[in-house]
Amino acid sequence: MKLKVTLATAAVLLSAIAAQAQDNSAIVIGKSSFGVRCAACHGEDAKGATDVGGLMRVPPSDLTKLAEREGGRFPFADVYHVIVEGMDKPGHGDSDMPVWGDYFMADALIDRGVSPGDALEMAAGRILSTVYYLESIQE
Repeated sequence: MKLKVTLATAAVLLSAIAAQAQDNSAIVIGKSSFGVRCAACHGEDAKGATDVGGLMRVPPSDLTKLAEREGGRFPFADVYHVIVEGMDKPGHGDSDMPVWGDYFMADALIDRGVSPGDALEMAAGRILSTVYYLESIQE
């Protein structure tokens, strides 16, 4: 729970700064993270039509239509939140989507041998980059 709150707080603070400094490198990193972690279910094109996705109880969303579904506004904070905490919602059952916030944190701690504070910042950065990438592919 503390990880989720900390990542959410980091997202709010970093998004204000990063929104001004966003450049192609954040999108490139996000595209790479998406390709490695998300594309198997959501597809390389992020439209959700994959063989793996077809096997799930709740089919993966078309992530290129997130802004359209929100009246033209990309739901930045909501997307970040779903990546960090998953997407179980009352009335919709549980999701097959992994909780990527925990994964990114563990990945930074184990594979890179960094401090917990640095790992938290790395995880928040990877998640933010993924969200920036998703924002960049809206149709």
